[in-house]
Formats: sequence, C-alpha cells, structure tokens
Amino acid sequence: MRSPMDRSFQLRHWMHSPFLPQLIVSLLSFALRIPFFRVPYLSATRCHLIPKELRELLGWGIRRAMTFQPVLSEAFRTGEALIIYFSQTGNTEKVALAIQQGLSKEGLEVITKKVSEALKEDLYDYDLVCFGSPVIHSLPPRPVMKFILGKGNEYRKRKEVRLPAHKIPGKHALVFVTFSGPRIGVNEALPAGKYLRQFVEHLGFEVEDEWYIVGEFHGWEEGSIRGRLGDIRGRPNAKDLARIEEKTIKLVKSLKHVS
Repeated sequence: MRSPMDRSFQLRHWMHSPFLPQLIVSLLSFALRIPFFRVPYLSATRCHLIPKELRELLGWGIRRAMTFQPVLSEAFRTGEALIIYFSQTGNTEKVALAIQQGLSKEGLEVITKKVSEALKEDLYDYDLVCFGSPVIHSLPPRPVMKFILGKGNEYRKRKEVRLPAHKIPGKHALVFVTFSGPRIGVNEALPAGKYLRQFVEHLGFEVEDEWYIVGEFHGWEEGSIRGRLGDIRGRPNAKDLARIEEKTIKLVKSLKHVS
C-alpha cells in the first residue's frame, strides 16, 4: 500500500508535468469560488497533519487558480505581511522597523525577520513581502545573495517559477535599499535594488515600489561628510524614518483601494 508521501509525490509529478491540462486549473479556479469547497481546501493548506509536499501542492493549486480568476485573491487574503532584511550597521534595520510600524498602524499582522531567520518562511503565506538590504559594491551583501539563491532554488524545485513568470493576484512586494553613495549617489544602489526586485518578480509578486534610503557610511567618516550626497551622518534620521512610516501607510491604503 502506498504511503501518503508516495501519493503526494506522484500527484505533484503529474501536476507539474508539461501536459497539465488547463481545464483542470480552470475547474479548480471555479470550485474555489464556492465557500463549501474553498474553506476546507484552505484549511488543508495550513494543517500540519497533512504531509508538507501535499500542502505545498494545494497551495500551488490556489496560486494557479488565481491567475485564471483574479477575484479569488480577495478570498485568499491573509492580512499578513513579512519583512525580511539584512543589516550590518543598523541602517537597514531602522528602515525595516519603520516599515513595520506603518504596516501595523494599517492593521496588518507583521512578521519581521532577518534573512538568517527567514530561510523556512514561505513567502506565499503573505499578502505583502518587504525585502530590504544595504549595498556593498553596488550589490546586496553575501548573506542576502545566499538567501536569494537558496529560496530561488527551493521555489524552482516546487515549480513555482514559471516560464514566463505570471503575476499572482493579491501577492505584493516592496523592495528597500539603504545606501551611502559617496561617489555617484543613488546609482550605486540601483543594481542591488533591481537584484532584489527580480527575485520576487520571478515568484510572481507584483513589486509596488523600490525605496532607496540614504544611510551613514559607518566606519568611513570622510565618506559620510564629503561624498556625493554631502553630510549624511546620523542618517537615516528621525525625519527619514517618519517619512518611511508615512509612505508605508500610503502604500497599504493604496493596496486596500485596489482590492
């Protein structure tokens, strides 16, 4: 007798085959509009008594169905946001906490984690994912790159990265980058922001914005005084962080309006 794990593996293999009939996903998208079917289906995706492979497969079905029926995104909203960040000197952490404040004020349930703590997080569990990083030589630092590589491989194995990538209704992302830009200003930070952006876009998230926030160059006072941006000591300061919180509130309001 086959175990549940064996059956879920076979089902996953069939669902991910290139011959998956679109009719099946279309039927699922229709069925999920019916509360009698949708409620137990959603419960099953969150029940830890069900094998992880099968839960992931059920979640995969939801996301495929939402691409056919965007109206389903409203039914599957979680009201939760995830903030993932790496901060070597504290600049990016300050911004992450300001974003957290704004999200909380708008009623979202917020989980904030450093990249080293977020490896087991499933980004699809959240309506909004905020991903932040500093800049080292125009790119995200190694821990962020490692996180992106690891999660990217995980989602590719799960067949979540599609060709071409499809935007999943109801899944939103925000990218934020802290930088000092002593030589050429914000252009030093753009490659890092775009790198973070392409990662979440590969997964089907709609990137709502990229925020580039000036931060003091810790450990190099001259770079914080005589650089392209002038005297940036103490930044991001209270005024910067208040502006970030305000922008976050406006972002959430705009998403609610779209919904």
